[in-house]
Amino acid sequence: FVHCREALLRFGTDLRQAEAWLAQRAQEEGWSKATQLRGRAAREGLLGLLQHGRAGLMVEVSCETDFVARNANFQQLVRDVALATMAHCGGGDVAPAACTKRFLGTEELSRVRMEPGGAELRDRLALAIGKMGENMALRRAAWLAVPQGCHIAWYVHGSPPQDNPQKPPPDNPPAPPSLGKYGALVACRAPGAAPPSPEVAALCRQLAQHVVGMAPQALGTPQDEPGGGDGEGRLLAQDFLLAPGSSVAQVLQPHGVTVLDFVRFRCGEGAEEEEEGGAAGR
Repeated sequence: FVHCREALLRFGTDLRQAEAWLAQRAQEEGWSKATQLRGRAAREGLLGLLQHGRAGLMVEVSCETDFVARNANFQQLVRDVALATMAHCGGGDVAPAACTKRFLGTEELSRVRMEPGGAELRDRLALAIGKMGENMALRRAAWLAVPQGCHIAWYVHGSPPQDNPQKPPPDNPPAPPSLGKYGALVACRAPGAAPPSPEVAALCRQLAQHVVGMAPQALGTPQDEPGGGDGEGRLLAQDFLLAPGSSVAQVLQPHGVTVLDFVRFRCGEGAEEEEEGGAAGR
């Protein structure tokens, strides 16, 4: 209110200049607040998951409390970060020659632009910090793209009540990013022309759900011994979440589905170790 009053006194009826001045003040105050709060633990937050065409993307934006993670302004921040990062990585309209996976850390994410020639994500983050008064961070992102004849399956769990993540997005235009605490992207190849049949698409989606629930550490091979032992952390050797008694490889084989790669995020994983490493560095 005070800033609006000052803007009116400065610029009178010139609303364009008044709005520009207010935006500049908000940005300056956001950066000031971000500097003050830097170093405070930010272990809560949300994942934003976006699938478009032949690519899928997950981003993690962290905050200090679950209260802020449930705030509509924070959720919009996560969606904005996901959309900007998808565009930065090349979108999903052009198929790569081979399955491609790319990870982005805090430093690269902070320099992604909201739009060509627009503000950087670190400026968008500073505005959110100034508005909500908590430390936040652009933690990480993963982009997974597949060639012709392949398919990206996805799953997100722990979504805010107002978010509806389980409705698969259309190929064009991209649906708004889905939000949650756990997420997975899985690159699959199936026989026949793309897009896959509804049956195969549903199976691949169940596989992404399995990755979220069972947290495999590596892909493995169809020849891995099913069940425990060395194969316990390998996706293809794990018992399939929705078909106990059969391994993932055994469930996929009759459908001719091959898993090329996968990515799994859990919101907040590794945050405590990062903070301890940062404190040691200081």
